[in-house]
Amino acid sequence: MPTATALDLITAALVELNVVAAGEVVPSGDALLGLASLNRMLDSWKTEHLLVSSITRTTFTITPSTATYTVGTGGTVNVSRPVYIDHVTFLDTSGTTPLEIPLVSLTDDAWTAVALKDMESPWPTAYYYQGTFPLGTLTFWPVPTSTTITGVLYGGVGAPEMATLVTAFSLPPGYQMAIVKNLAVDLSVSYKVDTQQIQLLIKQASDSKATVKRANTRMRDMGVDLGALVQGHSGMYGYDINSDSYH
Repeated sequence: MPTATALDLITAALVELNVVAAGEVVPSGDALLGLASLNRMLDSWKTEHLLVSSITRTTFTITPSTATYTVGTGGTVNVSRPVYIDHVTFLDTSGTTPLEIPLVSLTDDAWTAVALKDMESPWPTAYYYQGTFPLGTLTFWPVPTSTTITGVLYGGVGAPEMATLVTAFSLPPGYQMAIVKNLAVDLSVSYKVDTQQIQLLIKQASDSKATVKRANTRMRDMGVDLGALVQGHSGMYGYDINSDSYH
């Protein structure tokens, strides 16, 4: 993966704007302005799922009879707070080979409709996630009591913000172009730039961002609403492929 520092990206963006020439040292004031703009942009990109390049898999301890866990740096699930939750599962380690069991994601409405939120069971069947800040909140249902299960969280984590100008980080293919072009557009409001040049940069920024999103598009299993399988004629509720009959 290509490696760059924040200053590398800021310099390239300012060269695009003709603020500095290639090889010229960026004045400290312009560099700090660029760093602030870069971090704001990367933070904003976290809200766009297709700009999140990877899904992290994190395991964590499930405490028997404990339903709720915090998610984020320093939380029960100690990982950078995910931009979004892709899946939550649990590992059953009671057998010779651990089994990873997927859980159903509950919407706000579905969680509200759960009458017995404190109901216990050896294994949970679903989870409810709230994007609280600074730590997210993950709740299992029913409340698990087993001592042989481990939680697994799959979450999308965006690009980290740059603490300093010399912070070096690796970027997936396509990201350097997208960052430089979009940062140049963002910085253009602070400098006198030719309108025609800005229009070209805006198109390049949009195209480079779209390229990254296409690269980050993931295949998904298609879900089927069971209600769609209900047959319209009386007494026939579904077709069984095994018996070649409706039942």
